[in-house]
Amino acid sequence: MNPILCIDPGASGGLALLNHESIIAAFPMPEGMTAQIDAIRAMAVANPGLVAVMEKVGFHRPGNSAVASCKFARHVGHLEAALYTCGIPFVEVTPHKWMAAIGKMPADKKARKNAIKEEMARRFPHLMVTLGVADALGILCWARNQS
Repeated sequence: MNPILCIDPGASGGLALLNHESIIAAFPMPEGMTAQIDAIRAMAVANPGLVAVMEKVGFHRPGNSAVASCKFARHVGHLEAALYTCGIPFVEVTPHKWMAAIGKMPADKKARKNAIKEEMARRFPHLMVTLGVADALGILCWARNQS
């Protein structure tokens, strides 16, 4: 299996990596475009054949401000460009799809985020699972079953 980088692209999101030795690690989203590119590049160099899965987000949602939506979409685009320039092929997965792979989740956003965090802490007891990395680990759960 190729190494996999899973990305929850929010500024408070995170990265989950299944490396070439089948070791799983999780990191908070690096702050700023340069740090994000540096982190992705380092993972690509250390893990030949790296592929990525990014949560399919970055569009306007009713109730969000237009400014916030644009800022978020630009952030997602920066991550896509970083993957492209590092030669890392990627696919996108909707939140609905990857969450279905880990089980039934509450409809309320706060309760859902906490349920995902608790489930990831149960599945990955060797990691310090935070709200910031929980979704990236959930995406990794989905990605590992896609071969």
